[in-house]
Amino acid sequence: MRIDSWRYPRPQLAAHYLGLLADAPRRPLAVFGPRQIGKTYFLTHDLTEAAEQQDLRPLYVDLWSQPDPLGAINTALATALRELTSKLQRTPVTRVGAFGLSVGLAAPPALPAGSDPAAWLASQFAELRRLEPQRPVLLMLDEAQTLGKSGAGDAAMKAIRALFNAYPHGLLLLLTGSSRSQLLSLVGDHSKTAFKLAAHMDFPLLGMEFVAFVAERYRAASRREVPLPELDWAFSQLLHRPGEMIDFVRYWITDAPGRDAAEALARFKQVNSPDQLFEEVYAGCTALQRAVLRELVSEAPQLFSKATRERVAAALGLADPVAPASVANAIQQLEAQGILGKVQRGRYAFEDEGFRAWLKSAAAAPGEAR
Repeated sequence: MRIDSWRYPRPQLAAHYLGLLADAPRRPLAVFGPRQIGKTYFLTHDLTEAAEQQDLRPLYVDLWSQPDPLGAINTALATALRELTSKLQRTPVTRVGAFGLSVGLAAPPALPAGSDPAAWLASQFAELRRLEPQRPVLLMLDEAQTLGKSGAGDAAMKAIRALFNAYPHGLLLLLTGSSRSQLLSLVGDHSKTAFKLAAHMDFPLLGMEFVAFVAERYRAASRREVPLPELDWAFSQLLHRPGEMIDFVRYWITDAPGRDAAEALARFKQVNSPDQLFEEVYAGCTALQRAVLRELVSEAPQLFSKATRERVAAALGLADPVAPASVANAIQQLEAQGILGKVQRGRYAFEDEGFRAWLKSAAAAPGEAR
């Protein structure tokens, strides 16, 4: 197996999460983090490997933009069962080649998908537990905040909760989300049918240890040294997204050798446009919405204060302060677009922390974010 020389493993963090789940198996763990900071890679590699070493059955499901979350979980279970039964069951011979030198094996029959997805989930999970009674399942639901929506999401929540009740020591649940407000609503709202009272915490950003790792890879590939502060600055400009950091350093080595970090990063952004999605979201907002978003970048914005409404008016070229109703309408529209989420009465937060960080960085540059 070829080793990925750019992989930065996080075994201590994986062990920490598994320890929390083992200490309180009846309490799900919810982890928040902006998109593209390495959560998915961590789940599918570090946490999956650590779970297997502890004799857990890892099961990863990506719920991002998933219209049928229960169907996605059922599909992941069906795949796991298929692989497991292929290993455990002696399958019938369907053909024998000349002189008995080759055989064809029929795949074991899969559990039929019933008309009731919740019942099918229960049936599949029961079969998995029957085949591996001593191996608890670690169910990792990525972008789980989508379950907070009514309809299909609520049905999936109820079905998973039923599994918790039926298998108190057979199911460990880890939820991740890129929307803090939606994830907290899912795990902290006592009126929800499922994941209330879950432990929740932030997914830690990679720091100087990762930067030092990248610096070593840069040195090994280019035989040149790069000051750690320069790389750390570039990492912050890329919003602490490890995948883009690695892409940038590879570009620096091959396409911008000899350039300093600032010039290499500027060239990289021109070619790869890592912030294009944020730019498109921002460009799609009205002038009033953009002004409100810029106010929200500050640490403790008073959105409806006269001073704030005067600044918004100045940004729009108006003489009089913007009316409170106009600010409220802009916020409601940004909520409907999934850009903002309500934290509590009168307080709002960016659904994508990466977008907030990009906007703050862009606003600090002359002539940007206007």
